[in-house]
Amino acid sequence: MKKQPVIILIFLLLVIVGGYFFISRESSFNLDQQNLEARKTVEDYFIENMNASPEEAKEMAKDGVDLRVSENTTLMGIVGNLYAYGFIDNEDAFNNLLEKTPDTTPGREGAIRVGNNTVDIQTNYYLNYTMTDEQIADTLLNKGTFEENFKRYNYLFMPSGPGKGPGQRSER
Repeated sequence: MKKQPVIILIFLLLVIVGGYFFISRESSFNLDQQNLEARKTVEDYFIENMNASPEEAKEMAKDGVDLRVSENTTLMGIVGNLYAYGFIDNEDAFNNLLEKTPDTTPGREGAIRVGNNTVDIQTNYYLNYTMTDEQIADTLLNKGTFEENFKRYNYLFMPSGPGKGPGQRSER
């Protein structure tokens, strides 16, 4: 008969511990969701840094943007901004992807190293919100547009698409 209170005590302890882990996992999930939902967009960037109206910002971003990687940019800065502005959802996974994605272009002098791969500086990279993480990684490693006169714009993001932005692209 003395075993019954011990079994009940163990059962209650397991329920309490299990409940704690369930609640902490749920609250962690909710915090992650809140962080994802609280991030900014490039429209916010244009409003805050280029004094664009919300309507202008939406128009500026509708065809995608150029991410501008300057000589002072770090890999952490690139990945952090891609996350902060909603292009990627997981910084660690994206860093791994940058290391594993084939880099088919040689890096220019001063390029940012990512394992054996490189992201060129003084370069614009076209991005839009429909791109997958794999497409963004491939773009950063292989599809930049080098700009000789890079310092004429001091922005992280620039409007891109037909007739816009530093690259003056006509097609995507």
